[in-house]
Amino acid sequence: MNATQNLKNDHITIRRVKEIAQKCSDKLYANQYVPIEDIEIISVIIEEFVDHFHHGKEEKAYFPDTKDKDEFAEDVRKFLIEHEFARRIAIMLRRELNEWKNKIKEASQATNKHDTTIPEPVARFLKSYAIFIDDHTGKEDKFFDLVNERNVISDKENEMLLKHYEICKNQAGGEARMQEMIILIEYLEEREWMKNK
Repeated sequence: MNATQNLKNDHITIRRVKEIAQKCSDKLYANQYVPIEDIEIISVIIEEFVDHFHHGKEEKAYFPDTKDKDEFAEDVRKFLIEHEFARRIAIMLRRELNEWKNKIKEASQATNKHDTTIPEPVARFLKSYAIFIDDHTGKEDKFFDLVNERNVISDKENEMLLKHYEICKNQAGGEARMQEMIILIEYLEEREWMKNK
């Protein structure tokens, strides 16, 4: 497999995460029930699959190899800034989820009832992340197509990049953990709240 196509294939999976995050946000804004555990799974997938694994491959291997070629440095710089922006959204999502869980726990201890109010920031950060994925993967795909068109990456570099990707996968938990991420995405796609309008 080609190292560039490998990243584009990740984008197909990441767009599935986008659909889940967007649907979850829409449901929360409509005051419809989404289990907090499912939202936590979305957060884990964002942190582990999208950021640690996929962005890790780009940041540790692909971008360093392409940034000094064909005047791609500015594109790479912008992508790195966008990755940092996405990390901040993910951190804020995690923080709001934790606060929400604490409020639910406190409310249930005080009244023996569960607080079902949805904190708006959770919905907002899910929506922001979905928008980020849509915009960012589209721009990166155009960049990847340009890299392929110009034959910027040699066969030897391609081989090295694929080896680096394996290292990145191992740093993100290995093949088994990445397969778990795919299973979690499938699990979320099959949830009742994802299927209902």
